[in-house]
Amino acid sequence: MPKAPIFIGGAGRSGTTLLRVILDSHPNIACGPELKVTPIVADLWQKFQTTLSPPLKEYLLSRSDINQIFRQMLLSLLEKYRLQSGKTRIAEKSPNNVFFFQHLHQIFPDSPLIHLIRDGRDVVCSLLTMNWVNPQTGQRVDYIQNARKAAEYWAAAVTAGRKAGANPSIRQRYLELRYEDLTLNPEETLQRLFSFIDEPWEPSVLEYHKRRRNLAGESSAEQVSKPLYTAAIGRWKKDMAADDLGAVTHVAGNLLRELGYAASHEST
Repeated sequence: MPKAPIFIGGAGRSGTTLLRVILDSHPNIACGPELKVTPIVADLWQKFQTTLSPPLKEYLLSRSDINQIFRQMLLSLLEKYRLQSGKTRIAEKSPNNVFFFQHLHQIFPDSPLIHLIRDGRDVVCSLLTMNWVNPQTGQRVDYIQNARKAAEYWAAAVTAGRKAGANPSIRQRYLELRYEDLTLNPEETLQRLFSFIDEPWEPSVLEYHKRRRNLAGESSAEQVSKPLYTAAIGRWKKDMAADDLGAVTHVAGNLLRELGYAASHEST
C-alpha cells in the first residue's frame, strides 16, 4: 500500500517547481508537472459537502462516503503516473493547492501538506514578468497585471496556507518551508523536509538538474534545469519600481514583517 500522497502549494513564483523537481529526484517519490485540477477537485469536494449535500443524502451518501469518492478520484488521476515512474509514492504540486489545504486534509488525513513561502516582493517581481492566461476566459490572469494585484494574490495564498497550518487538526501534517532557506541552506532544509514526510535523506536530490524530465508548460523550466542558485533572492531591490514597491508594502507590509521579511527598502 503506497504512503499517502504529498501535496505542495504556495503562491506562484515561490519556488514550487524547484521543490517538485527535487522531490521527483528522490528514488521513492514521483512528482510530475502540475496536475492543475487538484484545486478544482478540492473545491468541488467542498460543494459536495455543503450546498450539494441535501440531494446526495437522498442517495444515502454520507460525508465519509463523499470523502472516499474524492479520495479515489484524486488517486485515480495520480496513480498511473506513479506506476509508470516505478516509484512507491506520489507528490502533486499545483501552487493553488495552498488555498485548499484544509479540504485536502479532509480527503487525505495522512497526507503531508508542504507550503513554500518566498519574499512577497520577489514573488511580485516575478509575477509581473509572466504572461499567464486563464484558459476559461482567454484573458491574462488578474494577479500578473500590476503590483497591487500581485501582492494581494501573494498575501492571500500565504495567509490561506498558514491558516490551514494553524488548525490543530492539521498542524502535524503541515510544513512551512522558505524559498530562501531552500537555496541558501539546501541540505539542512531538505533533510528537515524528508524527515517530515517520512522518507530517507538522499543527497542525490541536490543533483535534480542532471535528470531528464518532462517540464512542458512549466514557467520555471529553464531555472530548474540549473543547479541551485541564490541570485533571485532580493531581486526586487534592482527590478522593482518605487511605485510598485509602495503598492506591495501598502498591501502586504504587515505580512512581510510577520514573516520576518523587511517591509520597506531594507534588506531581509
